[in-house]
Amino acid sequence: MVITKENYYSLEADLSTMSVSQYKLFKQCELMAMAKLKGEYKQSESDAFLLGKYIHSWSEGTLDDFKKENPSLYSTQGKTKGELKSTFKVAETMVKSLEDDSNCMKFLQGKKEVIIQGELFGIKWRGMVDVLNLEKGFFTDLKTTQGIHKKYGGLTFIEHYGYVEQMAIYRELIKQQFGKDLIPYIVAIEKNDNPLKAIIKVDERYTTPKLEEIEYNIGRIIKVKSGEENPIACGLCDYCRANNKVTQILTIEEL
Repeated sequence: MVITKENYYSLEADLSTMSVSQYKLFKQCELMAMAKLKGEYKQSESDAFLLGKYIHSWSEGTLDDFKKENPSLYSTQGKTKGELKSTFKVAETMVKSLEDDSNCMKFLQGKKEVIIQGELFGIKWRGMVDVLNLEKGFFTDLKTTQGIHKKYGGLTFIEHYGYVEQMAIYRELIKQQFGKDLIPYIVAIEKNDNPLKAIIKVDERYTTPKLEEIEYNIGRIIKVKSGEENPIACGLCDYCRANNKVTQILTIEEL
């Protein structure tokens, strides 16, 4: 199928192509990933998720439309009725902070929300680049985070949330589609009312090993997605908690 902005997030697109978010979902829980592909499970949109979409809508230039399409951004009662909820007032502060930062704005200049497609490891992939600047030789992903220097089991937020995988796949798809090897950057901003910002280059020291890791993992994912192998439940995600009725028997070492 031809991937467009209108069908990018559809089940048909997920069934016909692999995306980084789908890959990460399979790595998290194969059972949940398959339930989503079958239309039996939909991940809920938390305030944190909507905050991220708020920032991306600003970058894309569609913030007014986003506000109209998401009335849950606004308070519906009390003295604050009709005003943005406190969570999204923080988003306004974040937007102002980015607008006032010439370095961040430099890396947010280019074509916005560009769909990229190609074939890697024997299957079709799709992606959507936040900012693509072919002339200046870079692409950028805009990320919100609890803390730029926060660690998750010793990992940076970029490693913990699989953003290195995203930059690695996007770099390869851009090579195929545009014939240019672009430098990946992440513009990161903290989710608070006095946000720290950073421009982070994701170089080949990180992306090359991740491509090798994805190539190693993708064979299993292809078999599960095609029905050749049964999906394994992680036992920890929301889907497993709601649908797995068998209590785990564990040793202390397995905790």
